[in-house]
Amino acid sequence: MLERLYRASTKSSPEIDFDPEQGILKITGQSYPENPPAFYHDLFAWLKNYLVSAEHAVIVELHISYMNTSSTKCIMDIIYILEDAFNAGADICINWHYTARNRSMRECGEEFREELNVKFNIIPEEISQSTLR
Repeated sequence: MLERLYRASTKSSPEIDFDPEQGILKITGQSYPENPPAFYHDLFAWLKNYLVSAEHAVIVELHISYMNTSSTKCIMDIIYILEDAFNAGADICINWHYTARNRSMRECGEEFREELNVKFNIIPEEISQSTLR
């Protein structure tokens, strides 16, 4: 089994946390690194490798508050890797989380979902008062 893939977030890049034992990938934060393809390269390779031998369902939790155009393409590439695995018989669910006031991220999730067969949930989240401080 592959080891956990973890990358801490920075000001311009999201946290990436893939727990292979649980089959859960979380991408959380903003995504506008200087070179998104280079930033996501390890995740692309790791994910493809993992999906070849995945023994249980894969759940993807996307909590992206902002992404630039290049990052959008990279996230779409990740989703297409998951879609290919789903079409080959893998049990995959993608959860696209957005805050209620972030209409652009909701719309982005809706656009992604239109092109897919994989289970793709769009989940609004409430903004806590502590987040607003």
